[in-house]
Amino acid sequence: MVNNLKKMVGYLRGLLLRGRINIKGLVCSHGPTIIYKSYGSIKIGDRTCLWPGVKLAVSGRNSESPAVLRIGERCSIGDRTQIHCGKNVTLGNRVLISWDVNIIENEYHGLGGTESEPRGINIDDEVWVGCRAVILNGVRIGRGATIGAGSVVTKDVQPFTLAAGNPARLIRQSDSWCGSRPK
Repeated sequence: MVNNLKKMVGYLRGLLLRGRINIKGLVCSHGPTIIYKSYGSIKIGDRTCLWPGVKLAVSGRNSESPAVLRIGERCSIGDRTQIHCGKNVTLGNRVLISWDVNIIENEYHGLGGTESEPRGINIDDEVWVGCRAVILNGVRIGRGATIGAGSVVTKDVQPFTLAAGNPARLIRQSDSWCGSRPK
């Protein structure tokens, strides 16, 4: 009974986000979600779950080049995770993001006071990102990949692999967290 009540409250919180986020279907928000939008949009798919303290920051350059953050269906974004989008960040379907993860496409400034250039971040379907990982600008993480806890992802990660470390490197081939296998 208590679990059902918590679930209902989470979906009600998700409904309250609709005024600020483009949501398709039901989204569950288990606590406060921090939303920052400046010249951009946030799109979240059905049955996605946002845990307490998630920050979604979207800031495009201007109205002619808005930033877009897309989160697919049935994703789970863990406590205190931050996603900073300056151009295009896409999370596929069934992506699991653990707690305290930072996905940083918008660096807000470059070296020597220059402007940074957002290059996009793509996280394909069925990816699992371990706690306190950092995913940096210009990275693509392939379908079914797993990113180890505390890893810093600076380069692309191939599908159905386990990558870990600082910087993240290939550890071994693996199936996705939900059982999919490479063809």
